[in-house]
Amino acid sequence: MLLAAGLGTRLRPLTYEIPKPIIPVINKPSISYPLKLLKEYGINKVVINLYRGGEKIRKYLDEENRFGLQIEYSEEEHLLGTAGGVKKVERCFKRTFLVLSADGITNLNLNKALKFHKQKKAVATVVLKEKEERFKYGIALRDKEDRITQFIEKPDWGEVFSNTVNTGIYIFEPEVLSYIPPDREYDFGHQLLPFLVREKKGVYGYLMNDYWIDMGNLEDYRRVQIDILKGKTGIGIKGNEVREGLWLGENSEVSPSSIIEPPVVIGNNCRLKKGVKIGKFTVLGDRVVVKKRASLERCILWNDILIGEEAKLKDCILTDFTSIPPGFLMSEGVVMRK
Repeated sequence: MLLAAGLGTRLRPLTYEIPKPIIPVINKPSISYPLKLLKEYGINKVVINLYRGGEKIRKYLDEENRFGLQIEYSEEEHLLGTAGGVKKVERCFKRTFLVLSADGITNLNLNKALKFHKQKKAVATVVLKEKEERFKYGIALRDKEDRITQFIEKPDWGEVFSNTVNTGIYIFEPEVLSYIPPDREYDFGHQLLPFLVREKKGVYGYLMNDYWIDMGNLEDYRRVQIDILKGKTGIGIKGNEVREGLWLGENSEVSPSSIIEPPVVIGNNCRLKKGVKIGKFTVLGDRVVVKKRASLERCILWNDILIGEEAKLKDCILTDFTSIPPGFLMSEGVVMRK
């Protein structure tokens, strides 16, 4: 099950117009990353829950059946929470199943996690990651057998007892569905997992060494793109790598006088004019035009964007169909179409 019904409030203003799972990450909707991971490990049946903006997610996924997966959609009239959303489609889960977030990006070795789950004879396995930013996530304490003995979702300062955080990736046996009340909002982190731990129902924590990030806010959104460009994620980049660290899409034209400092991704049908400077960790989507002597550094540009002459942008995010006037200066901003 892929959880895609959240509102993405911490990623606003980016999520005002499009749902979080189709926000582009290195020019691909974020939902494409967990789906590709599942496909790589031979999982071909996926249930995706949808809420606001769900039709846009369906349109992207149904186009040419791009992932070759058997996808069932679960439309929620009102948000049911992470656990409630799974309960709604419990008929789909008759044996061991996975639950992932549609916007979590990882190269987790699913075979190792599933092997751990089976060896422990767990009812529930929570995939954990060591993180210093513990207040943003649920945290877990394990015993020497890896059984979770304490679990707190997004703890206060006085409640921090571990640096192993909940990634929102779970392996469950169908038994857990019997503990989720039907037709109401119910959450894994706040309600179900603490209950299962208290009742000693066999909840284990699998500590991953792989890459993982929850694309929860603008800082993390920027960070995941830098991590992919640095090669930290093990995730491939779309496009032709014309020289080390420079990926160039189809039909894009770059002036010979442009200065590009890799790593940089340039999408399809882009035009970079004379004297343009593109600094490292910049991502250009499709049909981006950068006029003479403009400068971009650590910027994320979506599609159909015009950058005016001698404009200078640093650490900025520009969404579809935006235009920057000549000579404009901006740092750490977000520009959206009116």
